[in-house]
Amino acid sequence: MEEKCAAARYIGDVTGADSGMESRSYLAILKRVGAVLVVIGLLDIGVMVYCIVHRISYRSSLNLFAVIAGILLLRGSLRTAATVRWFGVLFLSACIATLFALPAVQPMDLTLTKIRLSPGGFIADVAFVLLILALFYWVIAELGREPVQEASDSAGIKRRDMRFPVGVGISLVIGLGALLHVFLGGESAEHAKSMAEKLVGPGYRLHVSSMRVSRSGHTESVSGVVTAWNDKEIRDIAVHWEGTPGR
Repeated sequence: MEEKCAAARYIGDVTGADSGMESRSYLAILKRVGAVLVVIGLLDIGVMVYCIVHRISYRSSLNLFAVIAGILLLRGSLRTAATVRWFGVLFLSACIATLFALPAVQPMDLTLTKIRLSPGGFIADVAFVLLILALFYWVIAELGREPVQEASDSAGIKRRDMRFPVGVGISLVIGLGALLHVFLGGESAEHAKSMAEKLVGPGYRLHVSSMRVSRSGHTESVSGVVTAWNDKEIRDIAVHWEGTPGR
């Protein structure tokens, strides 16, 4: 009888030790990822503030989101881990799809001209994109490790099929690309190119980079940016008009 009790205590001690090790293992992963996200988010916020103060164009999708997600991961939130991993897969898929869709959105000749005229800027852009992609891949891989998945199972959190966010990310890029192709290739886009051509003169190839249409009552206001380039330079020409083109 005493031997059975001793064996039971030993099994309980081993099981408790294993459970404690698993808990420490998944918590270590969450805290490591959380710390990285907080640091990245704070750095991003600092850069954003600097750009705002100095009126420099800057776009980012991390900053506050990364800080909040990082803090929750530091506190050991498994639901946050599942959510961050899901959106990480979506974002990574969308970024990779965007790289393949870029030739359909921006003329290849313009892209090659940018590389030739500013190779340093191109290298910096590529390095930044690769850094972001590597960061998201690392976050996805870490939060998908078995200790985190087993802890989520124990907490009753259902495992998500990561094929769904992959499909969503790719579909978003395809849909937005199609809308941009239609919107930037219509009558308003041709009118924007015509206005830009009058401003820069002949000898430039033209591409509508962006366009914004707003309406106030019966008045339509259109603002856009047309990229004009040749073998020697690239210029961004701002255009604006009121009303429908041709009227």
